[in-house]
Amino acid sequence: MDVLKLRSEVGWIGTELVRFLRENIGRAELGVEIGRGVTGDTTRKIDLMAEEYLVDLFKSKGVNAWVLSEERGLYEIARNPDYLVLADPLDGSLNYVLEIPFSAVSIAVYPMSELSYGRVVYGFVSNVFRDEKYEYLNGVVYLNNEEYKFSTRGKGLICIHTINPRLVEKIRKFVLDKGGVPKLRTLGAASLEVLYTAIGKMEYYINDVGRLRINDIAVGLAVAVNRGLRVILRPPLNRINPTSITVLDEVWITPGEYGP
Repeated sequence: MDVLKLRSEVGWIGTELVRFLRENIGRAELGVEIGRGVTGDTTRKIDLMAEEYLVDLFKSKGVNAWVLSEERGLYEIARNPDYLVLADPLDGSLNYVLEIPFSAVSIAVYPMSELSYGRVVYGFVSNVFRDEKYEYLNGVVYLNNEEYKFSTRGKGLICIHTINPRLVEKIRKFVLDKGGVPKLRTLGAASLEVLYTAIGKMEYYINDVGRLRINDIAVGLAVAVNRGLRVILRPPLNRINPTSITVLDEVWITPGEYGP
């Protein structure tokens, strides 16, 4: 499929899923826990609904792809797929259920012939609660269909998820020593947080909680890699099987001079 047609088809799928999620905001019964996903995390009713709707949309559009998602794993919806889709149909589902306005739909499309996490053919990340749709295509980031000029406004801003309080002080001291003013954030939707770091809205993303899935950060990760930011994952990318969901023990996305 031509890359512009792919953008049109998958962009429509992402936008339609966002519309579906917006229509269902505030339905308390959708927050009911109904089981566990393939990595053992809690599955809420809305998580599975969003995933099944996403897969149905891919089928209806006839995109020649396999879809790897978080609740049921790999959907082999084509015989000889051209693409692998890594999706988080609802990143930040707890925020969504609580109506905290920071959750997202994330879709990353890779060529099946060259499965590499820096080789996203098309990426889509959209905030469910506000008019904020990012697309990634041919090395360019678009915000609401306009090319996004990378920002420097996020200097000193650190998004950190940690179970180690000493790490917080270590990062704070490092930024102070550089002459910066550290500002810590934890927002609750990694797809947006990592993408924000990749495009300069934040300077650091650090997560050592050990529960982050590769699907959550696929688009932002590709942008960060292609911008030359320092990206450190444990396990490293070359040890990750692209057709199964990997839980990351650590993720660091930082300026080139700093990492663990």
